[in-house]
Amino acid sequence: MDAAQWDERYRASAGGVWATQPPAIVREIAAPLSPGSAIDVATGDGRTALWLAERGWRCTGVDFSSAGLALAAARPGGDAVTWACADVHAWDPGAPVDLVVSCYLHLPDSADAVRRIAEWVTPGGTLLVLGHDVDNIAAGGHGPSNPAILYTPELLRGALDDRFRIERCEQVIRTSEDAELRGGHHAPAIDTLLHAVRVR
Repeated sequence: MDAAQWDERYRASAGGVWATQPPAIVREIAAPLSPGSAIDVATGDGRTALWLAERGWRCTGVDFSSAGLALAAARPGGDAVTWACADVHAWDPGAPVDLVVSCYLHLPDSADAVRRIAEWVTPGGTLLVLGHDVDNIAAGGHGPSNPAILYTPELLRGALDDRFRIERCEQVIRTSEDAELRGGHHAPAIDTLLHAVRVR
């Protein structure tokens, strides 16, 4: 989907497309971190950026959908986040940050996109990427059905060089209690998680 299609989807939604909280695994990993500067890539209607801001992070939410960002900015706490309407291929933060989070950014060049956003992490900082795994198609979980844009642990691991220490890179199962969509969905989903720390 391009930006115009996402704009249409957000405008047609009743208050937002995605669940109001970030995925449970994102909360589990990010909650113990000391707040600093953060970028939420493909922020959509803002759930992860807003959650981080509530916990003291100086957060920028980036997305190419102006309609999604309008929903995000209108939410409680929306004025605590800097919202940037931009394509991940072209946008640059200007300075590295302590945490880069990307949830469900699926592109034909996903490995290159992950490689690019990894450059935004400062030494000592954290990169956290979560997205639909290719095995999610056969499992019947919600999400894209084009295997060319889906993740595998091998794809995400291969996007990083030796400046990063990989803490976790694996498939994770997301249950119906941790639904991606607002209003939920019933089938469990298979995601790929990458949690890495930049060491230099």
